[in-house]
Order: sequence, then C-alpha cells, then structure tokens
Amino acid sequence: MKKGIQFGAGNIGRGFIGHLLWESGWEVVFVEAREDLVRLLNERGCYPLRLLRKDGKEEDLIIDNLRALSIQEKDKVAKEIKEGDVVFTAVGVKNLPFIAPLLAQGLELRSRGGDFLNIFLCENLRDAPQLLRKEIEKYLSPAGKKFLEEKVGLVGTVVARMVPVMGERYGVEDPLFVVAESYHHLPFDAQAIKGEVPEITGLKAASNFPAEVDRKLFIHNLGHATLAYLGYHKGYTYIHEAVRDEEIRKVLDGAWEEVSQALLRKYPDLNRREHQELVDDLRERFANSLLLDTLERVGREPLRKLAPSDRLIGGAHLCLSQGIFPHYIAIACGAALSYDCPRDEEAVKLQKMIQENGAEKVIEEICGVKAESKLGQAILSAYKNFSRERKEWK
Repeated sequence: MKKGIQFGAGNIGRGFIGHLLWESGWEVVFVEAREDLVRLLNERGCYPLRLLRKDGKEEDLIIDNLRALSIQEKDKVAKEIKEGDVVFTAVGVKNLPFIAPLLAQGLELRSRGGDFLNIFLCENLRDAPQLLRKEIEKYLSPAGKKFLEEKVGLVGTVVARMVPVMGERYGVEDPLFVVAESYHHLPFDAQAIKGEVPEITGLKAASNFPAEVDRKLFIHNLGHATLAYLGYHKGYTYIHEAVRDEEIRKVLDGAWEEVSQALLRKYPDLNRREHQELVDDLRERFANSLLLDTLERVGREPLRKLAPSDRLIGGAHLCLSQGIFPHYIAIACGAALSYDCPRDEEAVKLQKMIQENGAEKVIEEICGVKAESKLGQAILSAYKNFSRERKEWK
C-alpha cells in the first residue's frame, strides 16, 4: 500500500489532503505539533469529515487507515520520509523553517539508495518551494544536497477547497471533526515534479503554474474579499448572503470581468471557456449556505489584503498593466479601506491610521498607490462613499 506523509493535521491537512489520500487508497501518516491531536488520531485511527456540496447536500465520511506522529519524534518521522511515497505540507508559511530539519533528516536517510520523492507544498505562497529549499539545504550534507537537487521535487500547489472555521455552529463537539466543501481539485506545478506524478485523486497538473497562482489570488481571493467588505457594509454575516445580493453581485461580477480580461491577456494560453466555467463554478461555491463562512473570517487582516501585491491592489495593478481600468476593483478597495470591524485588530489599526493621517496617506503607504493617480482617486472616492453612507455605493 502506498503511503503519504502529511505535515500538519489542521483543517487543510485533515479536511483536504487527508481526504484525497484516503480516497486514493493510501495510508496517511500525519506529522503534527499539537500533542492532543496526535494522541486522539492514534487512539481512534480515524476522524469524521463532513463534505458540503454546492447542491445543498451533505456527505459524512470516516477517514481511516491513518497514523500520527509528533514533530518531536524526529527519528520516526525521518524513517517515514525515507520509506514514504509522497509528502504534503499544510503547516503555514511561518512554520516551514521548523519542519525543514525533519525533512532534511529524512532526505539524508533516503539519499542512501532511495528513489524520487515529491513534496507538495499546500501553503498558498508563490515562493514556498524556494523558501523551503533554502531552509532544508541548511541541514543537508553535500550528498544530501545532491539528492535534493536530483531526486526531490518541491512542488507548489494552489489550495482552493474552502474549509470553514468550526466553532460550535455544526453542533458537533468532537475535536477531530472537520467540515469542508466538496471541491476536489489541487492544481500543482507540473514542471517541478521529479519522477512520476503520484496517483492521487484530485491532483491536477498545471503546465502554466504562475497563471494558476494568479488566478487563485485574483479570482478566488479577490472575489472573496469583495464579498466580505461589501457584505459587511450591508450588515450581512455570511458570504452566501453577500453573493445573493444583486448590488454586491454586480460589483463582484464587474471585478471578475476586469481581472479575467487582464489574466487572459497576460496568459494567452489560458482557455477562455474553461476560465469562465471556473468563475461560474466559484460563484456557486460562494453561494453554498452550508459553509456558513463568515464575512469576518474572510475579511480579517485588511492591512495585509490591501498590500500592493495582494488580491485587491495586486488585481488592480494587473488590470492596469493590461490596459484595463479596474473600476469595480477600486470599489472593493474602497470598501476594504473603510472596514471597521471592532473585533479585528488590523481593522482597528487601519481606521486609527486613517483618522490620524488621512485616507490619502494610507492609500499611498499601505496600498502603494499614489493618491493623485486615477486609481488612487477611484479608491478614495469609493472610500468616501462607504464612509458617508455605509449601505450605499455608486
């Protein structure tokens, strides 16, 4: 039986990768920092997963054929890497340096006559493979570095399955219980693969991986943020409520049209029909009321999401680079700029910055956009509209 090692037994680890490996008939070995999760997974040998389909139906599964190791069990983890058939990570970018020594130890063992190994990084960071490579190399011998270069694939992925924060909303107190939408695709960088692609359900080779990364950021993430900030100003609680509002949907569809045209110009090899099908499918997924995905969760950390290269401003710059003015994206940026949720530390900080320095200064310093530019003026105008009347924009 094939064996997959999954670093991280959190929502993505259990709610997505563990599911794909299980469905493919593979044994799953979780490597996790939280001792309570390790203990529970080993005691039960399984966990419950509820899939929420966009047609409104639920499917309850029991994911079994698994074991778990603590990151403190270094020798055992290294042995699993030596013997395993694939490795996945879903630990968060800031934690990659902490798992690098474990990966290096396992690769040193594997380098003594071992075969190809692909490590799929489910971190949603464009440069995650390069970052992890640098960290792993710190702990490798010359022979280990040669093995890493020749036989180990550090493979970027685009994680688009939505796994909502649990809370108590589903009426299940089991700490291993996880809920996720049923979306099944995991695009990966086909050019980074070493040896053969593992036969795992859902893996989708992307020959133009930068295009897939941009599409995730500027279609999925930009769309999500647009719904969160506009929905907040209309007093909604959930994403599915916002996407069903005609006025909000007009802005969402307008922003998607702007950035879609930009993406198709930048990446002419993208299939227009398939791209539109992806957008239409995402709109349906956002409307899935079973997810109960809150606007506060999706809209959190507005300072990060207003950064020059992130979803909103980055999408606007992409449009400008392709000769398209981002009118609707500027509206979403204005809504984000006026986001004042008192439970969000960054939102509170953002409003304090605006109060002390003015919106023009924040647009320049946080967004990296000149306030007097056409884009800066469009964002400022939208911001003033939201600030003046929270439930109305033009």
